[in-house]
Amino acid sequence: MIQPKYKLIAEFIKDKIESKKWSEGHKIPSETDLATQFSASRMTARKAVDKVVDSGLLERTPSVGTFVKSIQPQSSLLEIKNIADEILSRGHCHKMTVLSKLTMVPNDEIAMSFSLPSKIVYKIIVIHFENDIPIQLEERYINADKVPDFLHQDFSKITAHQYLASVAPLTEAEISVEAVMPTKILKHNLHLDNHIPCLKVTRSTYSNGHPISFVVLYHPADRFKLTTSYRLVE
Repeated sequence: MIQPKYKLIAEFIKDKIESKKWSEGHKIPSETDLATQFSASRMTARKAVDKVVDSGLLERTPSVGTFVKSIQPQSSLLEIKNIADEILSRGHCHKMTVLSKLTMVPNDEIAMSFSLPSKIVYKIIVIHFENDIPIQLEERYINADKVPDFLHQDFSKITAHQYLASVAPLTEAEISVEAVMPTKILKHNLHLDNHIPCLKVTRSTYSNGHPISFVVLYHPADRFKLTTSYRLVE
């Protein structure tokens, strides 16, 4: 059975996207060009493009054209992963910039998170980039007693998560998520417009009952999403 031409055009577009011949942000041919290529009417070409737009693979920009839609980066909320691995799994490039590394006496919030009042902690602030676009600011505090060599690592080559997983494997975590409006510093570091909020993920991690890390992760809400899944047990 011969397929309707709009389906042929839609499949042609989907094949170009799925085969990566048209990458994210690629401007597809105009409806007029598609109609000419398939000897169809412009209305038929528009119907085909509409189908692909509805599937989430394309997005229209008025007066500009139709483009292959960018996939919004996402992370699992409950499964704690290394952000570098997540970015690489999407076929993208990960880069990070260390803004500061220091030793400090924790304030009350950090001390309560560690249950270690008056102890010394290490602090590191890192920006993570995906294809040169900032998607996370990591503000992390480390139990210096349990991870004494933390500040000696080169965090331009290894993430804090990777290093901690090697010396103090995670056995327990507490996580909270909220939407917040960014400070001026966050706006600057994450290249945010004034009206864009952040997803703030706060996480305390433990290894064999010992507090190891307290981290606050800020993500631009328009460039990032968190997902989770669960299974009901009868």
